[in-house]
Amino acid sequence: MMGKVPSFSPGSTASSALPGYVALCLALQVPRLVAAQFTVTGPNRPIAASLDGEAVLPCHLSPRMSAENMELRWFRSPFSAFVHLYRGGQDLCGQQMPEYRGRTELLKDDITNGRVSLRIHDIRPSDDGQYKRYFQSSVFYEEALLELQVAEV
Repeated sequence: MMGKVPSFSPGSTASSALPGYVALCLALQVPRLVAAQFTVTGPNRPIAASLDGEAVLPCHLSPRMSAENMELRWFRSPFSAFVHLYRGGQDLCGQQMPEYRGRTELLKDDITNGRVSLRIHDIRPSDDGQYKRYFQSSVFYEEALLELQVAEV
């Protein structure tokens, strides 16, 4: 007994519904993919700071989107503790690197537009070097490097 093979010839119900179904699937997926991705950007040259002064390490998300519900982390190397951590709408400094304890402040006045900066007070020679900024949403993460150059006064 032979089964009937569906017809996909022009004008048939199956062939006219298929393009619409494919278009609907794509339309539902594209906004989710676009909304999930971003880049972390900031200055493309080193930030200069003086000993005992302050340094502001700026960054922003592109495209512009709120970072309020993201995890934001600044650290020196991938295997070190963090310089500063923001998660769940709060600054979490309990397990911060001891040398930064009490010296960092997240500037989040424009966090809903994806602009945040880390201020480091009482700059020390050991603060000189690279910092990695890590931003994680519920479905995507991105990181970027920034260099701080500490100069003698």
